[in-house]
Amino acid sequence: MRFTPARLRAPLASLHEHRFVTFAVLTDTIGAGLTLPLTIVYFTITTDVSLAVIGVLSTVASLVALPIGLVGGVLTDRFGARASMVLNNLLSAAGFTLYLSAHDPVVIFAAIFLANASERLYWTSWTAYVHDIAAGRPFERWFAFLEATKAAALGAGAIVAAVTLAHGHQDGLRWLVLANVVTSVAAAVVFATQRTGRRTPQAAAPTGAGPADASGPLRAFVADRSMRLIALGQFLIGPAMLLPNVAFSVLFIERWDMSPAVAPVQFAIATGLCALFQTSVTRWVAGRRRGTLIALGAVLTAATTAPLIVLPPLHGPGAWSYVVVVAVVLAVADMISLPAANAVMAAAPHPCIRGRAIGVFQTASSIGMALFPLTLGLLDSRMPWLLWLIATGVFLAAAWAWHAAVRGLPRRVQGTGSTDVDG
Repeated sequence: MRFTPARLRAPLASLHEHRFVTFAVLTDTIGAGLTLPLTIVYFTITTDVSLAVIGVLSTVASLVALPIGLVGGVLTDRFGARASMVLNNLLSAAGFTLYLSAHDPVVIFAAIFLANASERLYWTSWTAYVHDIAAGRPFERWFAFLEATKAAALGAGAIVAAVTLAHGHQDGLRWLVLANVVTSVAAAVVFATQRTGRRTPQAAAPTGAGPADASGPLRAFVADRSMRLIALGQFLIGPAMLLPNVAFSVLFIERWDMSPAVAPVQFAIATGLCALFQTSVTRWVAGRRRGTLIALGAVLTAATTAPLIVLPPLHGPGAWSYVVVVAVVLAVADMISLPAANAVMAAAPHPCIRGRAIGVFQTASSIGMALFPLTLGLLDSRMPWLLWLIATGVFLAAAWAWHAAVRGLPRRVQGTGSTDVDG
């Protein structure tokens, strides 16, 4: 692909206009890239707790953290997306600090809970934060730019993780976790000093009245079939977030006997592709219906798990080939679907309840993520293929739910590219 000055102008202008926010995103996501591919594997390597117990702890901690997403929606509507971004980074720092001393189930549970609480708050506030940055301009363009920035940072962190793990084992893992703590605190400081994402009178009360005005939009939100289908689609696609750093990592390392470095390598490939091509892919698919793009992303995700239903354990070049293919397909799925999905979640609800609505959608996704680790025990059963059969069916159902949801929304929300998310 040839990059011309015209193609580079918008991203460079975006970088200059929000250079400190971009720096915060880079700092935060480099730290996340160091540890994200190893969240479950970390405890299997550094503790004597069994995989089954770790899976249960992860699920319970994730479920207990679910209300944080809903609370985050209220905080975002009341105090602004910036406050939520600061808080989620501080929670992340606290959680990963506990990772360093986690040796028994109680501390493991607390560490996973805080890390998950941070994630729930992040996904509630991030879409609203990007909406504030877009300031009425096409949402997908801004989301794609920031996602490409995040992907570059995640990939850089994953490469550092892979190099570190290649020269060490438990000590290397702990250094990676410590680095994530430092970057989370640094990102919180930068977000706290920026003006973007602050609560404004318009955001707090679009009609010029008090908080009670939200009761009507809230009732309409609950009664709307499309809103319920979006929540269902988010619930079903939620496990896709855990495929690279949980399910595939456990499969490759614990069952295919691959090096622990395989997780960050796969993650680096996927994020590297997103960093290079996210803005271009978003531009190429402009004009396509958002529901179609989101459904296509879910189908591509299903394509990474379906072969494992019948595929025997792989080794050597065959195993590494599958790792690369999965990384590429997941990257393409994300590049196609994520900007469209986040645009829909920002555009569909009434502006005065945007934070709470996004909180509901992301909490639905979090429930799916929280339940997915329970299926990891199937890898130790006589029917390990059942895990991949369930995952494939769930992702295909997500494609249907999202496509049906968007079809029932106003045309301004269905479209892509030049549409404004405020409507």
